[in-house]
Amino acid sequence: MSSTLRVLFFHGLGSSINGRKSLYLAKHFPNSYTPHLKPYYLLPLAFWRAIIAIYHFKPDIIVGTSFGGFILMLLLQRQVWNGNTILLAPATGLLFKKRLWLPKDHRKNIVIVAGRNDKTVPLEGLTELQQSSRDNIRFLVVEDDHRLNKSMIEQDQLRNLINANSQPPMTTNKINNYFDCIKLWLSCMFCLVVSFIREPFTLYHTIKRLRKIRREIIETH
Repeated sequence: MSSTLRVLFFHGLGSSINGRKSLYLAKHFPNSYTPHLKPYYLLPLAFWRAIIAIYHFKPDIIVGTSFGGFILMLLLQRQVWNGNTILLAPATGLLFKKRLWLPKDHRKNIVIVAGRNDKTVPLEGLTELQQSSRDNIRFLVVEDDHRLNKSMIEQDQLRNLINANSQPPMTTNKINNYFDCIKLWLSCMFCLVVSFIREPFTLYHTIKRLRKIRREIIETH
């Protein structure tokens, strides 16, 4: 199955197309693809690249980690993507607390993976996300930190999760041409603007907390 699955990967804030998870997926899934989502401060560009990747690549499953999980969750909310999904410590609630939800009518497998020792994306927020979602959401807590490299890569759990949650598509892709890409991108941009208006200080406080965590990590080393 691994040799034929089309796996699309949205990398995180501290990673890239040559990151550890991207290389892991390229090794185990020859048909995997990781779009370049940087620079992160250009959110509109990151979302456009993600939507275009779905349109061109036509994945069987999408994996999003941290910031990439934030992008993927918003694409799920706006029905840009309605297929099989794996969210690795998605940072949606970290950026916009009122964006911490998944569509009620989602008919695909969704797996949320959370690290018990994650200091960046709190476990409590992801637990709340799982409790407010339907039964098709699988919530997996692992003994790991935010990067989830030990559990997902070293213990090879990511490959098993992808193979176990890549059911044949039940619905058709909504993106049939570039005009659809533009419409869906505009829909995502509207949601981002509304989120910034509703939560103007959430991102500010998150950045302060992340800087504090980074300083603590540097001091302990």
